[in-house]
Amino acid sequence: MLIENFLPDIFSKEPLYVQIGQFIKQQIRSGQLPPGTKLPSLRRLAAVLQISRTTAETCYNQLMAEGFVESLPQKGYYAADILLSEKKPAAKPAGGKTSPDVQYDFANNYIDATTFPAALWRRHISRALRDRELLSGYGDPQGELALRQALAEYSHESRGVSCAPEQIIIGAGVQSLLEIISAVLLDSVFAESAPCVSLEEPGFPQAEEIFRRNHWNVSHFTIEAMQPELPRLLYVSPSNPYKGRSLTPEQRRNLLRWSREHQTYILEDDYNGEFRYFSTPVTSLQGMSDGDHILYLGSFSRLLLPSLRLSYAVLPPGLLPAYEKNRMLYNQTASTIEQLALAGFITEGSLRRHVKKLKHLYKEKNTLLRQCLQRYFEGQVHILSYESGLHMRIALRNPESSLILAGKALEKGVKVIPIKTEPPHPEFLLSFAGIRMQDIEPAVKLLKECW
Repeated sequence: MLIENFLPDIFSKEPLYVQIGQFIKQQIRSGQLPPGTKLPSLRRLAAVLQISRTTAETCYNQLMAEGFVESLPQKGYYAADILLSEKKPAAKPAGGKTSPDVQYDFANNYIDATTFPAALWRRHISRALRDRELLSGYGDPQGELALRQALAEYSHESRGVSCAPEQIIIGAGVQSLLEIISAVLLDSVFAESAPCVSLEEPGFPQAEEIFRRNHWNVSHFTIEAMQPELPRLLYVSPSNPYKGRSLTPEQRRNLLRWSREHQTYILEDDYNGEFRYFSTPVTSLQGMSDGDHILYLGSFSRLLLPSLRLSYAVLPPGLLPAYEKNRMLYNQTASTIEQLALAGFITEGSLRRHVKKLKHLYKEKNTLLRQCLQRYFEGQVHILSYESGLHMRIALRNPESSLILAGKALEKGVKVIPIKTEPPHPEFLLSFAGIRMQDIEPAVKLLKECW
């Protein structure tokens, strides 16, 4: 649900239930939550937003009192049909209180732009612009053949993925590919049954919203508690930083064994799978299996630039007929020019060299950040996960919640991502991708001062 994108204003004097209620009302007023849209249950809302059930219940009770939400017995909570006003909201007066300036950003969703080989990329863009025949049309709906051929080789070399170019679909971001995957599965795997997907905890709100909009039933599961009644599609992110760790080899084997025994499909989102710093790189689930029941997702948002919206999906051979039947219904969302440039970038070995450079840089940042945390916090910080990805997950020994502590850090100019909020061990994610090497130690010093 879009509701799950809510982020609290840690500087606001408004209670948390009021902030959540205002967020939901804004979505209802704007039409993002149309009348009749089912809202998360109290338990689901509390789990996703990491709030108490009492806070969730108080929020919904207030919304029902104001007429924005309806409660249907034995069914749940729904967005009410309200009369929208044409009056535009008044502009905020100038000179009001503003958020503190961020000097050190551990909560960034970007990379260090200085690492990107801009001159080399411009050369490949220039080469792509010379291919007038390919650029004169809308492009192959499945993606340019040159890029699919390059990706088949690169993904096998870097992640152990075994596939042919015909199995690869190119798109502008993972979410556009999920729309296609959803349709393919509805036409094949779930042609005669209700479509259901279960995502590995803590889930992926944007992906869940896409599935729900396509009338899927969405749930969550944990690798530690695999149950026979789980649906026929499981969504996993082996390097997802929000769960604080990568899947262990045993968990990978158990997941593949479970999929084979129950004839289910696994949708593997290999987000940042290339970045593993202190041990041998782990092969993708797709590469560990026979490939018949694994759908693989890869992206270049962190390998190159987030603004370069290029992602790809690998379909099992058995799902290709369902895709081929409707492939012409999906226009290509990725730029042909950028596809051809990336194909050349991969083929000549530039991507492999660039990733090697990034892994070395991020390993140094990772090591320096751990050393600084251990030096300045001593036993006050427990580092939960750091071996892969672009985030470090830490637990702090402190009697205050992570939201309050994140607010204190922001007042000092340091931005962090609060996760588990409850003391005495509040948890945070610290991203080291975009912060400069020379800024890590002074940023940790400031965290020590305010924590």
